[in-house]
Amino acid sequence: MVNFTPAHLGKWEPLFTDLVDGEGSALTEEGTWMLGEKPGLVCVFEDGEPLYIEAAANISKTLQCYIKGGSECDFRTMVGIVEMGASLKNAAQRAKSGPLALRISKRVEKFRYRVAPAPAKTMIQLADAFNVVADTRYAGPSALANRALDALPG
Repeated sequence: MVNFTPAHLGKWEPLFTDLVDGEGSALTEEGTWMLGEKPGLVCVFEDGEPLYIEAAANISKTLQCYIKGGSECDFRTMVGIVEMGASLKNAAQRAKSGPLALRISKRVEKFRYRVAPAPAKTMIQLADAFNVVADTRYAGPSALANRALDALPG
């Protein structure tokens, strides 16, 4: 497999570097209260390691979903699968509410996040490319390959 570097992003490299290398804020309600209903990129990380990058139409609403759950959220689902061994079949439902959702919420409190503005037309493509370059734990190529292997019939 090819190892991608930030240089592969061309003109988007400075945006990537700013998003994944800067100081983050706590992924808690207290750490997200100041955000408005703006679009942009969200990077969640732990100890400087990017965990997940997403294009968000509403950054505030997206981060509240990460923190509280209650509705289907790919980030919380991935935390349940990767960190807590939840089944691919029912992880999305279990990450919304119940005992697994509470465990996910406690885990998410330890994460930090950064946001960056991005052009609305290319946000999704940028998030996908940034996940590939950073090889994020929840959405990068290694994570996708592991999920594909785990999903093979026994």
